[in-house]
Amino acid sequence: LNGDLANDFGNLVQRVLSMIAKNCAAKVPAPGPLGDADRALLAAAHGLLPRQREAMRAQMFHTALTDLWEVVGRSNRYVDEQAPWALRTSDPARMATVLWVLAETIRHLAILAQPVIPAASSRMLDQLAVPADRRSFAGLGPAGALAPGTVLPAPVPVLPRLVEEGVR
Repeated sequence: LNGDLANDFGNLVQRVLSMIAKNCAAKVPAPGPLGDADRALLAAAHGLLPRQREAMRAQMFHTALTDLWEVVGRSNRYVDEQAPWALRTSDPARMATVLWVLAETIRHLAILAQPVIPAASSRMLDQLAVPADRRSFAGLGPAGALAPGTVLPAPVPVLPRLVEEGVR
C-alpha cells in the first residue's frame, strides 16, 4: 500500500498539484508546444482505456493495475527528467507545459482508477476541478482535457502513507 499508493501515485499527485499551486497561481497551466517526451506520456495515458477494458473483461485485474501503475511510474520518471522546479527560472513556459502534461496524465489515471480506489480518485479529480459529469470513461482523451486557467483548490494529500498502530 505504501509503495504503490502513497509513494508512487500519491506522491506524484501531491508533487504536481503543489507545483501548480505554487508556480501557476493555483490554476491549470497553459501548455505550449508539446515535445516528444510530452506526447509519449500523454499517449501512454490515452492508450490505457482499451487495455483496461480488455483486462477487466478477462477478469485480469492484476494486469489492469499493472498497466495503470506503469503509467504512474512513467509519470514519476517524466517529473524527474523534466525537472519543472528547475524550469521555473530557466523556462517558465516549458514548466507550464510539463505541469499541464502531468496534470492531464493524472486526470486520466484518476478516472481509470475509480473502480479500485474510488474515494481517492474522486479526491484527485476534485483537486483537478474535473466536473462530476466529466469523470466517466467518456471524458478521457484530448476532448476532455483540462482547461488552462481553471482555478484549482489547495492541494491536500489523497493517498497518505498507512501507519499501523503499535508498529514502529
